[in-house]
Amino acid sequence: MKRLLMLMLVAAFTVGVGSTAALASPINITVGTDGDLLNLPGGVATDGQYDAITGNGNSTAKNLVFLSALISRWNGASNSPSMPAAGALALDQGSLSGSSYASEPGYQYVVFHWGNSANSPGGFYAAYYLGGKAISFNVLPEVWVADKKTGALRLETIGGFSSARFFGTTSVPDGGMTLMLLGGALVGIGALRRKLSA
Repeated sequence: MKRLLMLMLVAAFTVGVGSTAALASPINITVGTDGDLLNLPGGVATDGQYDAITGNGNSTAKNLVFLSALISRWNGASNSPSMPAAGALALDQGSLSGSSYASEPGYQYVVFHWGNSANSPGGFYAAYYLGGKAISFNVLPEVWVADKKTGALRLETIGGFSSARFFGTTSVPDGGMTLMLLGGALVGIGALRRKLSA
């Protein structure tokens, strides 16, 4: 009985730590009404898809409308995990440029806007659930675009970063806090074991 109780306590502790752990990586939630990623393989929305949700223009207010619509679509299609509502604007990074990007951790969501490339018809957008994780890109996404002359689809690398807007903040335990929690739990289990053995 004591051994069973000990196993149950260890299992409960393991589940508790797992449920509070940060995401392994950010999740692209740029989905259509069916809940599937838009414009694979990049998982981005075109200008037209963005404008259909927000009206024309890239701004913090319209990025939040876009993000909220994607969260609703994601959850409506029963994708996993279920996404929480977006918090308020926490960091506005406009006038970005270049093909790489790296953020700081601590935010809930980010909405990116990329410019157009030489052959693509306008800019592109994507939203990611971060859950406190940092996000980085070393290469730009690729999307399917229609050839202007033939209409044939081809893969095209999109243009450089234009803006990154972060919504909501999170507090994610750092490595030291996780070790402290683990140590405290192990001490508690040891004390309980001694008490049950007595």
